[in-house]
This record gives sequence, C-alpha cells and structure tokens, in this order.
Amino acid sequence: MKMNSKNKVLFWYEEIAELTDRMLVLTRTRQWENLPGLETQYSDMMKQLTAIEPLHALNAEQLARKCRLLYVINSNQYKISSFIQPQLDALSACLRNLELQRRLH
Repeated sequence: MKMNSKNKVLFWYEEIAELTDRMLVLTRTRQWENLPGLETQYSDMMKQLTAIEPLHALNAEQLARKCRLLYVINSNQYKISSFIQPQLDALSACLRNLELQRRLH
C-alpha cells in the first residue's frame, strides 16, 4: 500500500472501500475461499484506522470525502451480508436436519 500525501485517515478509508468492493465481487461470484483472507485484511485495516483517526483532523472537503467513502463501505457491507445471510440460513437448516436425523437413528 502506497501512502500518498493525502490525509492518512482518508488513505485508510479509501483502502477499506476498495477492499469491500473486492469482497463484494467475490461474494457475488461465490468465491468463498478467498473471503477469509480479505476479512483478515479488513480487520487489520480497521485497527490501523481506529488507531490513527483520533490523531488527524479533517477539513470540510476531507470530511465530505470520508462520508462518501463510509457510504460505499456500509453499502458494500450490507450487500455482502444480504447475499451471505441466506447461505448461512440454508447451512444452518441443513445442520439442524442432520442433527435431527442423527437423533432419530
């Protein structure tokens, strides 16, 4: 990751937005095996952002950019969750059925 002359806070928001874009593409194409690594990257990036954000003030233009990036990140997270939740629900139902079958036999 190349640190530009931009505000460090915006740098991390931009990186996170790009990462959630990639995660959404992987989710839509059902490339589940690639998601755990990106989830780890996401968590690491959020830790970096959380550590530096209180140390950097944003001007009005930067704050507007941050809000737009947060919208992208939140939108991507919602879309990912909306796609994955039915998959998790189906898996949970299968596991319940297997447990029921096990108890009956």
